[in-house]
This record gives sequence, C-alpha cells and structure tokens, in this order.
Amino acid sequence: MTSEPLSPEQAPSPRSTPDYTPSASLDLGQVTGADSVLIALDFDGVLAPLQDNPDLSRMLPESAQAIVDLSTLPATRVALVSGRDVTTLRRLADPSPGVWLVGSHGAEVDLGSSSPASTPSPGVTMNQPQVSVAEQRMLTAIDAHIESFEHDLSSGSGASSEPGSGSSSEPGSGSVSESGSGSVTEVRVERKPFSRTVHTRGLDPEFASALHAHVIAVQAEHPGIRVIEGHDITELAVKTATKGDGLRALIAAGSPAAVLYLGDDVTDEDAFAELEGLPTGLSIKVGPAPTRAPWRITDPSAVAELLTRLVNERRAAPPQP
Repeated sequence: MTSEPLSPEQAPSPRSTPDYTPSASLDLGQVTGADSVLIALDFDGVLAPLQDNPDLSRMLPESAQAIVDLSTLPATRVALVSGRDVTTLRRLADPSPGVWLVGSHGAEVDLGSSSPASTPSPGVTMNQPQVSVAEQRMLTAIDAHIESFEHDLSSGSGASSEPGSGSSSEPGSGSVSESGSGSVTEVRVERKPFSRTVHTRGLDPEFASALHAHVIAVQAEHPGIRVIEGHDITELAVKTATKGDGLRALIAAGSPAAVLYLGDDVTDEDAFAELEGLPTGLSIKVGPAPTRAPWRITDPSAVAELLTRLVNERRAAPPQP
C-alpha cells in the first residue's frame, strides 16, 4: 500500500528553498511500498559528481551497484534522465540492462528492447529524432559563433578580457592558456546531436563571463535557439523538449503506481513540475538553489545512500501480486 500524499503543510511551496534532510530521515514509504515504481535519476551532479571535464563524469560505485540491484527487483523500473545525448549517456553511465534512458533534455527516449507499446509525449520520440533543415541551420550558426570566439581568442583581438589568453586549437577541442595569476582560459564545447554545451566550470570568472555573453548572442539572430543555463554550463539547443516531457513519456510507457525523481539542476525543475500534480510522485532536489521539489539532500554521496536504502526497503516489502 502506498503512503498518503504529502499535504500542503508538509511540502514547501514551489520555488522555495527546503532545508537539507538526511537521506536516512526521508519518508520513502510511498515508493518502497508501491505496487510498481519508476525511479528516475539525473546523471551529472546526482549519480556522478560534477567534473571540470564533463567526459570524466562517472557514477559513484555505490549508486551504480544500487541501480543494478533495483533493476533486478520486481515491478521496479530505473531510468536515467539527462541533458547528455543518449549515446554519450550510455557510454558514461554504462547502465545495466533494463534501465531506460532519456537524453538531450527529453528529446530522446530509449526504452530498449523491453519497451511496451506506448505513445510518447509530443516532441519526444522513442528513436533518434532527426534534425530538420531549420534546426541544422541553427546548429551551424551556433558553431560559427563559438568558432568566432575561438578565433578572436587565438588572435588576441579582445574576445576575452583575460590577459594572456591567446592560444588556439581546433573548434570543439578547446583552447587553453594560463594567465599570470594561474587562471585557466579555455573554450570547452560538448557537441551533441541537437545542441552545443559550453562548459565554464573551473575557468577564470571574467573569461567565463565573456564567453557566456558571446555564445548566447546567437539567439538574437536565431530566436528558435533555446538557451539553457545550468551548473557552470550554457547550452544552446534546437529542440524544445524538456525533462518534464521525457518523464511524462516514461510514465506513459510504464504506468507506475509511484514515481521518484532526483535532480540537481535548473533543467530538472521541469521534471519536478511534472510530478506536482501526481499524488504518488516524490521529487527530491540534490544540492542548493530554489526548487519546486519539496525535499532536498546534499550531494551524490547522499544520493548513493538513499538508493542503497531504497534497495533494502523495497526488498523487505516486495509489492503484492
């Protein structure tokens, strides 16, 4: 039997800043006791600690093991929901068989061979979506905009306000230099099928600010480009799907009795909002910043603890046939 849904008095209002709650103190009864459950998890910042180099992101071993264990339990479905494209997410996360994947902020939904027949949400496909002519034109404009910054950086023409930032490289691989104070000035671009993500974690603040201002200026020329701000990233996307769309597709596919979602970034707020009208939905924010989620835990280590607890409690209270 599932627990009663949170009352308005128990759950802080949307866009509040709930206090941190120890993983061991969270009431997970509506998830552990549900006849069937979907456990949907963001990857970066939730399962994997954030990295300056996004290609180095890996799940904490405890979370990886908990996902394997949860995936073997009856009526328990695990899904990873990420801004990464599905191919990259699969490479970095190395998910166990049966784990569903949502990539590109909801534009891609991969249910694997175990997928039941279902109709995805508008704008979401169970296969690799195609890039239209108009979308390709926007991607080309984004690339040209980034390359112009790299060109100015290499020529020393003032794209960066940081002195000494004058080395160059091929577009996309990044250009790196060190100022006299030891600050790093580097163009780090993650090229995805439907977007480009510029990473600024660990960079000199003035350089990062100049880079950010330059790349988002492309939206003035192409209003169809969606600018997504996250933890030290700026993403320029040509698809409009959100993680809320992706989560809706997962729910439609699996029809779970209860849903748990954990996310740490601005883009996860769309998924939290999707669960606000679901009595058996439980949203948990990982880390700081205002959120729609009623609960908050600290970091990926706390996530690993929570997932391990879910394994143990769901094993102890298997769903009734």
